[in-house]
Amino acid sequence: MTELVLIFCLASVPGSCREERPSLERMSLTSCLMHGQQYALEWLANHPKWALSRWRCEKNVPKHEPA
Repeated sequence: MTELVLIFCLASVPGSCREERPSLERMSLTSCLMHGQQYALEWLANHPKWALSRWRCEKNVPKHEPA
């Protein structure tokens, strides 16, 4: 499963940032890359005091428990 990770910072205080990991349907890496910017734009439209600092698609790999 791939997870979208967005980092937003307050426009007036660039050092004050927060990480958002929206709960989206299971998506492939390609789908995350294609739709990540669109999701960020929608989030910013609802949160005008924030600016997008960076974003990435993170591939979650379940931890392997040693035998």
